[in-house]
Amino acid sequence: MDMSKQLIMGLIAILCVIIFLLLAKNSKLKSENKKIKEILEHKDTTISNYEASRVAVKDVIKNFSALNSVMDLINEGESKASVSEKLGIPLNKIELIIKFDKLKKKTN
Repeated sequence: MDMSKQLIMGLIAILCVIIFLLLAKNSKLKSENKKIKEILEHKDTTISNYEASRVAVKDVIKNFSALNSVMDLINEGESKASVSEKLGIPLNKIELIIKFDKLKKKTN
C-alpha cells in the first residue's frame, strides 16, 4: 500500500509540474498573441492611411485641370459652395483643390 501511495503522489507531483509548465506556456502565448494583434492593427491603420492618401492624390490629379478655374473664382471672392455649384465639383474636392494650391504656393 505504501508503494502505491508513493506512486500516486509521484504521479500527482508530475501532473502538477506539467500543469504549471502548460499554464506558463499559455501565458507566454497570450502575450505574444497580444503583440501580434497590436502589430496587425498598426499595419491596418498604415494601409488605410496610404489608401486615403492615394485617393486624395488621385482626386487632386483628376481635378487638377479645374485648379485654375476654381482658384480664379475663389480669388474673385466666390464662396466654396458657389464654386462647387458653378463648376459641378463636390465641395470636399473644392476644399482639396484649395489646399493643394496653398501647398503649391508654399513650395514655390
